[in-house]
Amino acid sequence: MLLRFRVANHRSLRNEQTLSFVAVPRRGEPKPRAADIPRSVAVTGIYGANASGKSNVLDALRWMNWAVKSSHTKWAPGGGVPRRPFLLDEVGPDTPSFYEIDFLTEGVRYSYGFEVDDDNVRGEWLYSFPAGRPRTLFERNGPEDYRFGRSLGGETARIAKLTRGNALYLSSAASNNHPSLGALYETLVRNVHFAEQDDLDEQDRLSVTMKLLEHPRAARDVNELLRLADLGLESAEVVPSEIPPNMLANFRRVRQVAMESGVNFPGEEQFEKEIRLHRAGTNVTLNIRDESAGTRVWLSMLGYTLVTLLAGHVLVVDEIDSSLHPVLGSTLIRMFKDPEINRNGAQLFFASHDTTLLGTMLDDEILNRDEVWFTEKDASGATTLFSLADFRPRSDENIERGYLQGRYGAVPYLNFDKIREIFREMEPDLDEPSA
Repeated sequence: MLLRFRVANHRSLRNEQTLSFVAVPRRGEPKPRAADIPRSVAVTGIYGANASGKSNVLDALRWMNWAVKSSHTKWAPGGGVPRRPFLLDEVGPDTPSFYEIDFLTEGVRYSYGFEVDDDNVRGEWLYSFPAGRPRTLFERNGPEDYRFGRSLGGETARIAKLTRGNALYLSSAASNNHPSLGALYETLVRNVHFAEQDDLDEQDRLSVTMKLLEHPRAARDVNELLRLADLGLESAEVVPSEIPPNMLANFRRVRQVAMESGVNFPGEEQFEKEIRLHRAGTNVTLNIRDESAGTRVWLSMLGYTLVTLLAGHVLVVDEIDSSLHPVLGSTLIRMFKDPEINRNGAQLFFASHDTTLLGTMLDDEILNRDEVWFTEKDASGATTLFSLADFRPRSDENIERGYLQGRYGAVPYLNFDKIREIFREMEPDLDEPSA
């Protein structure tokens, strides 16, 4: 369960920005004490104008996840750190990038973070808070300077010697079977799933749905959710497919290069099998590639959503509204907010332009004020992240209308008079574009 994420010097996030997943106390509720485990929200959404940095917040969390997963095993020795600093001034490339996440697992709160430059890990730390009291598990100052807490145990010194200057200690510890750090690695890496709206990521998500469709009990649930989406589909099934050997060999080469570069890439199962969809009320079956983008997105998201909800994991989705009807997008969010469905504390973190989620047109208050965050860029191109809760809107305030009217910022400003002026002065005999 995520509680807080802090980041600095990652793409447009130049200055340190903090995203909180902790619920804001309602009126009349006591504020939690420092020793208390805070109550987190099940859903967090980010809104903002195009190019304001919404996706960069999600990308920063994804990059941190990838660094923990891959720095020890896949980053080249002596190859430095493939980070993504702020590039719109001279300071960004020369300043370390910073990432820190607070999370809850097995009833204990932890804080893990690190700083990196282009060459090495400048700092790394992990603290636990049993009974609310801070305890140092390890601290790292520079590539080789370590301090380990007495409670950590394990072969800490040996693992430190095996950790390169450009690799994270947590990544190395997991690869070398450290018992307690390996479990925390699983929480940060394996239990957080990412979804982006591109063809490769869609194929990766569909592979998860495909595995569920091959399990009779899970297939029944997936198909029921498919029918309820009112897409004109009766069911989906997995059938064998064929692919020429030379095409599969080319795919393997491309996949190897992509994975070494940190790019998420689907597995070979997409070529060995395919999903066929049965149209309701007919004997017609179609390959999923022949269906609409909205159908493919819904089916691909079902697998990730079911796995996340049942396991109590975290799902991070960029452009959750992409190709989905607002009712389907809001349904995904309501699934995470419904305590009967989300029984294991799963969380959904998404970016969106769908303002209907801010209002009550689709349902009574889909998103609460502490579940909504905004991004806005300043004149230098740097992103600022802030919460709707900072504005303290009234309980009866129309959030959707207020956002679109610019009451909270984070909306684009277009001077329509200037647009009209451009067309007024446009040459009337411009050549027609060629076909």
